Amino acid sequence: MAGLCGLKILLVCAGIIILANCQDGDQPAGQPNIAQGANTTATPAPPASTLPSPSPSPSTTPSTTPKLDSQANTTQSQTSPPITISITTVTPTKATTPAPPQCSYTVKAIRFGFQIDMMTSTTGNYTINIKEKGRPKTEERSTVHSFIQNSKHEIKDLKPCTEYEHNVTFIDSAGNVTSCNNTENKTQTITISEGDISEGSCKPGYVCYRSDWDISSSLFSSNNIPAEKCTNDSTFFCIKPRYDDICTDLTTTFTSETCLSSFNLTRSITVDSLDPEINQTFLNELPVKIESIKPKLPPNCNHLTIDYTCRENGNNHTKELSELEPFTEYSCNGQIKENNVTIKNTSTFNFRVDCDLTINYIKESATNTTSTSIYLRWSTTSKNCQDVLPNLQKLSYDCSCTPSNKKHRSTTNKLPSGGTCNITGLEPFQVYTCVVQPKYNDKKVPEQKKRVTEETKSGKPDDIDKLLVAVPENNVITVTCDKSRKVMFNGPRKIFNASLLYAGVTQKKWKEDKCDFVFKDLSYSTEYKLEVTAFNGHFHSKTEIKFVTTRYNDKALIGFLVFFIIIAFVALVLAAYKIYRYRKSKNDVRGDVMLEPTEIYVNVPRYKYHHKDTL
Repeated sequence: MAGLCGLKILLVCAGIIILANCQDGDQPAGQPNIAQGANTTATPAPPASTLPSPSPSPSTTPSTTPKLDSQANTTQSQTSPPITISITTVTPTKATTPAPPQCSYTVKAIRFGFQIDMMTSTTGNYTINIKEKGRPKTEERSTVHSFIQNSKHEIKDLKPCTEYEHNVTFIDSAGNVTSCNNTENKTQTITISEGDISEGSCKPGYVCYRSDWDISSSLFSSNNIPAEKCTNDSTFFCIKPRYDDICTDLTTTFTSETCLSSFNLTRSITVDSLDPEINQTFLNELPVKIESIKPKLPPNCNHLTIDYTCRENGNNHTKELSELEPFTEYSCNGQIKENNVTIKNTSTFNFRVDCDLTINYIKESATNTTSTSIYLRWSTTSKNCQDVLPNLQKLSYDCSCTPSNKKHRSTTNKLPSGGTCNITGLEPFQVYTCVVQPKYNDKKVPEQKKRVTEETKSGKPDDIDKLLVAVPENNVITVTCDKSRKVMFNGPRKIFNASLLYAGVTQKKWKEDKCDFVFKDLSYSTEYKLEVTAFNGHFHSKTEIKFVTTRYNDKALIGFLVFFIIIAFVALVLAAYKIYRYRKSKNDVRGDVMLEPTEIYVNVPRYKYHHKDTL
């Protein structure tokens, strides 16, 4: 079986060789094969009908692959009759060198650039290089595929009146580059004309022109502003008119670095070019005026006006400029009007005026301030809102003093020029720091308050509620105050006055800085009236009165009693002695002598108690 397969392979190879020889045999005998470049004669192959049709034999299985001749003979002997195969060896010759490509061109200056005409050129791929003379970085490269003979190719977007260097190269299939012939490798473009420029629109608010010429270095406006290439379309070049150019004619001059001629194009700049983003600056002052906002409309647009309306944040109600209030946030915009017809709206801007209020404290006379109140008066001025201050109905003031307590009450009276305030419930003879706080629409105006220092007048000292009176000795009185309650003098001085009176007459009077008095050497068993007051240099407190009685003089009484007893004893002794002698004498003379009646008088000394008055 393997032998049969090998035979089949051999027959296939032989068939291929025969077919090749048959193709060579188509030429007349004796002539060389031009395609092969051979000088030998090929033996014709046998007809295809003479080739045997091999039939496989399952019993034949060669162990090895024999050589071509032996394998052919063995196989032929086993399966079919023998076949004779004639093989002719052809020796090729070297290929002839192809002719070089034909490549030439001409260049003609046309509108916007050049026209390349290919002459006697081989069909294929060409590269056209255009370079501005003297500026190698401005090279333009164009690849043309299958450029056939006598075809044309245009290159535009070049600069007018400008000399360019050019060359064309042919690129074959192997990548070999061949330069094409031309009589002149430099050509100048023609002059630009007014018809080569067209108007367009690329940027809002700009004047734009386009051309198939490269006019990037040739376009200037009347105010020497160079043109800008449009980012959306590079064929457009635009000029931003000045603000003062609106409502005028803008003349744009087109020139070239090399062209001797130039021309002008004039375009009217209408109010449509007006940028609504007007620089809307304003002065921080009231009343607001149109002149204060300074919209700076174009000076040549005499028929334009701007009307402004504002809305308070959170409120859709519109207000005119004359109605705006201070310390209020507004959102405003303007309506640009042409002959009283709105043509554009300006962008929205925020508006707020903070009046720089100055509180000028006016020192009042002492008659307006009491011991429990402070009276404040002030005038209000403002650099940026002075004209509207008297009409600001929502402007108000608050007054307060520290140290404060719940007794404080404030009464404010607003005046066109400022205001007054009376703070009551204060303590006498005390220094207070008082604040005048302006408010607008019941909201405090920050950083605008005024601080002043005031002192209340002296007031009446506190009453002495309780006196502690004692009689440590029979003719001594001591006086003290209840130390559990401190007496407030409410004035510059702290003096306690104590007076001791008898029968409406002041007997003793003391002044001390403490409520501690001692009255000595008083009369015994005498009732005195005690009066104590607190004094601050201006006012006395309510008089505290006590009635005090001294005790009897016990020492004098004892001495008197001892003396009285002695005198009485002596008197009794004398009386008894008199009686005794009388009786004795009577007894002695009773008989014969008649005694005359006699009165006996005893002189007893009388003692009168005197009050010891040391006053």
